[in-house]
Amino acid sequence: MTLSRLSPEDRVLLRGDRDPRSRSTVGGLAVLDSTPDWTLVRTRIDRASRSVPALRSRPVEPSFATTEPRWVIDPDFVLDRHVRHIALAAPGDRAALLELAERFFAEPFDPAAPLWRVLCVDGVGHGGAILTAASPLLRVEEVPVDLLDIALDSRHDSADLAPIPVPTDLEPADLAREGVRELPWRAAGLAVSGVHEVGSLAIHAVTDWRGAVDRAAGLVTPPVAVQGSALLAGRGTERAIILRSYPRSRADGAPTHRGGQRAHIAAIREALIAYHAESGLPLTSLGITAASHPAVLRRALAPSQDRVESLGRLLPLLPTGFVDVVARPTRGADVAVSHVVAAAGSVGKATVVERYAVGPVPGNALTSVAVTTPERLDVAVRYDPEAIRDVALLERCLDAAFEQVLAPAPSAPRAPRKATAKTAPAAQRTPSARKSTASKTPSSKTPASKKTTVSKKTTVSKKTTVSKKATAKKAPARKGAGA
Repeated sequence: MTLSRLSPEDRVLLRGDRDPRSRSTVGGLAVLDSTPDWTLVRTRIDRASRSVPALRSRPVEPSFATTEPRWVIDPDFVLDRHVRHIALAAPGDRAALLELAERFFAEPFDPAAPLWRVLCVDGVGHGGAILTAASPLLRVEEVPVDLLDIALDSRHDSADLAPIPVPTDLEPADLAREGVRELPWRAAGLAVSGVHEVGSLAIHAVTDWRGAVDRAAGLVTPPVAVQGSALLAGRGTERAIILRSYPRSRADGAPTHRGGQRAHIAAIREALIAYHAESGLPLTSLGITAASHPAVLRRALAPSQDRVESLGRLLPLLPTGFVDVVARPTRGADVAVSHVVAAAGSVGKATVVERYAVGPVPGNALTSVAVTTPERLDVAVRYDPEAIRDVALLERCLDAAFEQVLAPAPSAPRAPRKATAKTAPAAQRTPSARKSTASKTPSSKTPASKKTTVSKKTTVSKKTTVSKKATAKKAPARKGAGA
C-alpha cells in the first residue's frame, strides 16, 4: 500500500503546531437553542470517520530525517478520545463559553493521533454548544474538512455505518530505514536541482553579484519582516476571541458593501482605522490579507521570501530543530480575514442560532472570519492581546463600524405635493362663504384658469352696463309715441 507523503509545507505546519505563536488550528463554534442529543453528534462523526479516511489518519515522522513523514490510518484510533462531553461551569454565560473555547483552540494536538477534536458543551444559557478544532492538514483533496458541517448535517442520519478502515502499522524507525533506501535516488534529484541552482547563482554572480548574494543568504537567514502598524507590533503566545452576530438581511441590504463578505471586510477595516485614530496613531489606509478559507491563512500570511519553497527537496533531510526554525512565524501582514458560507444545521430538535469559524493567529495581530448562513452573519475576531492592548476600545470600534456598514440606505426625500383647497359641503358653509364660492365659480362646466375667469367676469359686467344705459335712453321715446 502506497502511503501519502506530507509536502514540505505540510511538515512545516505539522512542526508549527508545537509553537503557540505559529499554531494554525482552525476552530468552530455552534450555539444551540436547546440541549441536543449528544449521542447523535457522536454517531454522525463516527459515520464520517469511516468514510473520510483523513479523520482516522495521523502523521508518522521518521526517527531521523531521511524522508518525508507519511499519513497512516491510526491503528489505535478511539473515537471517545476525540469527541468529548462536558458541562460549562456556572453561570454559563458568554464570557465563560469564550474562555472555554480559547483554551480548547489553544491546546496543541497529539502528534501520535489524528489532528482534530470535538467538544459537546451543556449549560450554555438554556441550550448547548459544539466546539471543534482541526489542523489545517485535515483535508480531502486539498479541501479542508469542516467538523461542524459533519456534526450538524442530518442528511445521513438514516444511513448504515460503513466498515472501519483498515489501519496501517508503520513505526518511525521503519520509515527512517525506508528513507535510507531512497537516499541514492534523492541524492541524484538533489544533485540535478543543485547543479541548476548553482548554475543559476553563477550566472547571477556574473550579471548581478549583489542579487546572487541576497538569494543565497535567503536560504539560511530569516526573511525580512513586513513593516506594519506600530500600534499592532506586539506579539505573544496568548489569544482571545470576540464574537458578533447580525441578521443576514442587514448585510444583503447594505447600501455600499452589499453581501456578507464585502460588509465584513469593510467593517473590519473601518474598525481598525478608528481604533488607531482613537489611540492617537491615525492611519489613512490599512493592509488586510484575505484568504479563501481559515485553513490557508498561514500560507496567505507568509512573507514573500518563503524559505519553505526555497529549501524544496532539501527540507525532508533537515533535522527537526532546523524545521522548527523555519516554521517560526515572521511578521507579515497584521490583519487577516476570511469568509465561509455554511448551513445553519441542527442536532435533532436543537437548532443552531449562531455559528462561528475561528481562524488562527499565526504571527499576525488579528484574524477575523465571517460565516454567512441563510439567516445570520456571524463574525469571530481572534487576536493577540500583546498586539491589541485596549480590548474595550476595539469592541466599541467594531460595534460602531458594523452598525455603520450595515445601516440601511436613507430613503430619498419625496417631492412636495401641491396643496389643493378642500371645499366644505354647502350645508356646512356660512352665507358669506357660499356667496364667495358662487362668485368664484365659472358658468361654464369646463374648468378655467383664474385669468380666464376674471376676463369673463369683466366682459359680463360691461355688457350689463351697456344694456342698462340703452334701456334707459329708449324708455322716453316709447312714452312719447304712446301719447
